[in-house]
Amino acid sequence: MKVLVLGGAGYIGGVTSDVLSINHEVTVYDNLLYEDRYFKRLNFVNGDIRDTKKVVNSAEGCDVVVLLAALVGDGACAVNPGLTEEINFLAVKNICEQLPKEKKIIFMSTASVYGANEELVDEIGPTKPLSIYASTKLRAEKYVLERGGVVFRLGTVFGVGDQYSRIRSDLVVNTLTIKAFVENKIVVNGGNQYRPLISVRDVAYYLAEACESPAFGLFNLAYKNATISSIADDIFLVFPNVEIKRTDILFEDERNYKVNTQKARNTFSYTPIYSVLSEIKNMAMLLYGGRIKNPNSVVYNNGMYLSNMRI
Repeated sequence: MKVLVLGGAGYIGGVTSDVLSINHEVTVYDNLLYEDRYFKRLNFVNGDIRDTKKVVNSAEGCDVVVLLAALVGDGACAVNPGLTEEINFLAVKNICEQLPKEKKIIFMSTASVYGANEELVDEIGPTKPLSIYASTKLRAEKYVLERGGVVFRLGTVFGVGDQYSRIRSDLVVNTLTIKAFVENKIVVNGGNQYRPLISVRDVAYYLAEACESPAFGLFNLAYKNATISSIADDIFLVFPNVEIKRTDILFEDERNYKVNTQKARNTFSYTPIYSVLSEIKNMAMLLYGGRIKNPNSVVYNNGMYLSNMRI
């Protein structure tokens, strides 16, 4: 097939375009917000997803459009709420309305639409977005679903992606791993709050199967539901000298939710295989090998990077 990956140079997009290119013809559409160059031997269009005409023209001849391009994360979206509305909601709405109906859309949403919830939540469970990131994603889902597309509500992503795209330091597993390496100390506030977690590479393989599958609808994706405290325990196995300071003070992030992934497991043959511990080990190898020159660089943190750009 021919697949257009909007946001194909990003953290998830980079590894997704690699996986897709094994069997399909891939075109990457990206504005290189966090990158200075794109050297992969794939078709490439430098563009903004708000340019609906350019997106539609780029999708000509394509069978599937994978919609990854977005402002991602609570911190990044809070920098400029108006811009977040334009990119995460209005751009998706316009693409869904103007793209020819025969083209399948696969859209990345977020499990943070569930907000704070003590129950194990499935796809028809109550939503309670606590940020503009989650609320814009939730509203955009409607337009993808109305045209028979696929929406993945991702758990918090972690791990190492492809060999070109930047790593992210603002995701809980990655954040704590980098702090363990740089500061030899991590602080766990509360720690009993749950997050559904999934590795960036597992996401890519789900996306690849969704391109080939007749499946449509809404799916939660996660490898497992884990407490913040359990992530710290895994980090200690890789960094045995790290000091873990646990406090009863709840972190300011109020999200606490667990997702039921049975629908995805019943629909897709792929199941997540990359564990939190294995990806902490992969990150440790990069860090100890000096392969990330400055792990604290703001370019790895969406919110800090965009704040510095004053978008």
